[in-house]
Amino acid sequence: MMEDWSRYADIIGIEHFEPREHQRMSAYDRAAQFAPFAALTGYDAMVSETSRLTDSKGELDEAQMLALNETLADIMDRINEHPRVLVTWFRKDARKQGGAYLKTEGTVQNVEPANRLVILKDGSRIPMDDIAAITLL
Repeated sequence: MMEDWSRYADIIGIEHFEPREHQRMSAYDRAAQFAPFAALTGYDAMVSETSRLTDSKGELDEAQMLALNETLADIMDRINEHPRVLVTWFRKDARKQGGAYLKTEGTVQNVEPANRLVILKDGSRIPMDDIAAITLL
Protein backbone atom coordinates (compact mmCIF):
# COMPACT_ATOMS: atom_id res chain seq x y z
CA MET A 1 0.00 0.00 0.00
CA MET A 2 1.41 3.34 -0.98
CA GLU A 3 1.33 6.14 1.55
CA ASP A 4 -0.03 9.54 0.78
CA TRP A 5 2.96 11.91 1.23
CA SER A 6 0.98 14.88 0.20
CA ARG A 7 -0.19 15.51 3.74
CA TYR A 8 3.49 16.26 4.68
CA ALA A 9 4.12 18.59 1.74
CA ASP A 10 4.13 21.66 3.98
CA ILE A 11 7.09 20.43 6.11
CA ILE A 12 9.17 18.39 3.60
CA GLY A 13 11.25 21.36 2.46
CA ILE A 14 11.92 22.78 5.92
CA GLU A 15 15.53 22.58 7.12
CA HIS A 16 16.20 20.51 10.27
CA PHE A 17 16.50 22.64 13.42
CA GLU A 18 20.07 23.15 14.69
CA PRO A 19 20.51 24.94 18.04
CA ARG A 20 22.73 28.02 17.95
CA GLU A 21 23.65 28.11 21.65
CA HIS A 22 25.36 24.72 21.90
CA GLN A 23 26.69 21.91 19.76
CA ARG A 24 24.78 18.73 19.08
CA MET A 25 25.37 15.93 21.52
CA SER A 26 27.70 13.22 20.23
CA ALA A 27 26.28 9.76 19.56
CA TYR A 28 28.43 8.42 22.43
CA ASP A 29 27.00 10.93 24.92
CA ARG A 30 23.45 10.27 23.72
CA ALA A 31 23.96 6.52 24.20
CA ALA A 32 25.32 7.12 27.73
CA GLN A 33 21.94 8.58 28.71
CA PHE A 34 20.41 5.15 28.19
CA ALA A 35 23.14 3.11 29.91
CA PRO A 36 21.92 0.81 32.69
CA PHE A 37 21.61 2.34 36.12
CA ALA A 38 23.95 0.87 38.77
CA ALA A 39 21.45 0.45 41.59
CA LEU A 40 23.92 -1.46 43.77
CA THR A 41 26.84 0.94 43.82
CA GLY A 42 29.76 -0.62 45.70
CA TYR A 43 28.31 -4.13 45.57
CA ASP A 44 31.17 -5.53 43.45
CA ALA A 45 33.77 -4.04 45.83
CA MET A 46 31.94 -5.51 48.84
CA VAL A 47 31.78 -8.98 47.27
CA SER A 48 35.47 -8.87 46.36
CA GLU A 49 36.43 -7.75 49.90
CA THR A 50 34.33 -10.51 51.45
CA SER A 51 35.89 -13.15 49.22
CA ARG A 52 39.46 -11.99 50.00
CA LEU A 53 41.14 -14.67 52.08
CA THR A 54 43.04 -14.03 55.28
CA ASP A 55 45.09 -16.34 57.51
CA SER A 56 44.65 -16.81 61.20
CA LYS A 57 47.58 -16.23 63.51
CA GLY A 58 49.21 -19.41 64.72
CA GLU A 59 50.57 -19.94 68.21
CA LEU A 60 54.22 -20.86 68.79
CA ASP A 61 55.02 -23.94 70.81
CA GLU A 62 57.56 -23.86 73.66
CA ALA A 63 60.52 -24.91 71.50
CA GLN A 64 59.77 -22.28 68.86
CA MET A 65 59.35 -19.61 71.53
CA LEU A 66 62.69 -20.58 73.11
CA ALA A 67 64.49 -20.44 69.74
CA LEU A 68 62.91 -17.07 68.96
CA ASN A 69 63.94 -15.62 72.34
CA GLU A 70 67.52 -16.89 71.90
CA THR A 71 67.78 -15.31 68.45
CA LEU A 72 66.37 -12.00 69.73
CA ALA A 73 68.89 -12.05 72.62
CA ASP A 74 71.71 -12.72 70.11
CA ILE A 75 70.51 -9.78 67.98
CA MET A 76 70.42 -7.48 71.02
CA ASP A 77 73.99 -8.56 71.92
CA ARG A 78 75.13 -7.66 68.38
CA ILE A 79 72.97 -4.54 67.95
CA ASN A 80 76.04 -2.32 67.35
CA GLU A 81 76.94 -4.52 64.36
CA HIS A 82 73.46 -3.95 62.86
CA PRO A 83 72.89 -7.58 61.88
CA ARG A 84 70.85 -8.54 58.79
CA VAL A 85 67.81 -10.68 59.50
CA LEU A 86 64.94 -12.44 57.79
CA VAL A 87 61.76 -12.06 59.85
CA THR A 88 58.58 -14.05 59.30
CA TRP A 89 55.77 -12.21 61.03
CA PHE A 90 52.00 -11.88 61.12
CA ARG A 91 50.38 -8.61 60.06
CA LYS A 92 46.76 -8.13 61.11
CA ASP A 93 44.31 -7.18 58.38
CA ALA A 94 42.96 -3.65 58.78
CA ARG A 95 39.49 -4.49 57.45
CA LYS A 96 38.62 -8.00 58.52
CA GLN A 97 39.51 -10.70 61.01
CA GLY A 98 42.82 -12.48 60.40
CA GLY A 99 45.78 -11.25 58.41
CA ALA A 100 48.78 -12.51 56.48
CA TYR A 101 52.25 -13.85 57.18
CA LEU A 102 54.99 -11.71 55.68
CA LYS A 103 58.72 -12.22 55.24
CA THR A 104 60.81 -9.10 55.71
CA GLU A 105 64.54 -8.96 55.17
CA GLY A 106 66.52 -6.06 56.54
CA THR A 107 69.16 -4.63 58.82
CA VAL A 108 68.26 -4.29 62.48
CA GLN A 109 68.60 -0.75 63.74
CA ASN A 110 67.23 -1.26 67.23
CA VAL A 111 65.36 -3.67 69.49
CA GLU A 112 63.01 -2.15 72.06
CA PRO A 113 62.12 -4.81 74.63
CA ALA A 114 59.95 -2.37 76.62
CA ASN A 115 57.81 -1.58 73.55
CA ARG A 116 58.19 -5.15 72.22
CA LEU A 117 59.47 -3.92 68.83
CA VAL A 118 62.20 -4.85 66.36
CA ILE A 119 63.05 -1.78 64.27
CA LEU A 120 64.77 -2.16 60.91
CA LYS A 121 66.86 0.51 59.16
CA ASP A 122 64.18 0.93 56.47
CA GLY A 123 61.77 2.11 59.18
CA SER A 124 59.83 -1.14 59.52
CA ARG A 125 58.55 -1.66 63.06
CA ILE A 126 57.81 -5.32 63.70
CA PRO A 127 55.96 -6.21 66.90
CA MET A 128 57.77 -9.00 68.75
CA ASP A 129 54.46 -10.65 69.61
CA ASP A 130 53.74 -11.09 65.88
CA ILE A 131 57.12 -12.68 64.96
CA ALA A 132 56.84 -16.34 64.01
CA ALA A 133 60.53 -16.80 63.13
CA ILE A 134 63.68 -14.73 62.82
CA THR A 135 66.93 -15.77 61.18
CA LEU A 136 70.30 -14.04 61.25
CA LEU A 137 71.73 -13.73 57.75
